[in-house]
Amino acid sequence: MSEVKDMQSQKINTWDKMVHAPFRKVVKFDLICMGIGVVMGIGIGAFIATNL
Repeated sequence: MSEVKDMQSQKINTWDKMVHAPFRKVVKFDLICMGIGVVMGIGIGAFIATNL
């Protein structure tokens, strides 16, 4: 029973670290992902537009 409790607390700890990551890092990562998404979207849009 104590083993299960240990695993649960470990999960909570890693989740806690993920949630409380430095906000600036998260925003930076988010902006990079959005930038990649926009570039991919434009690329796909251009590809579709040229093939129609």
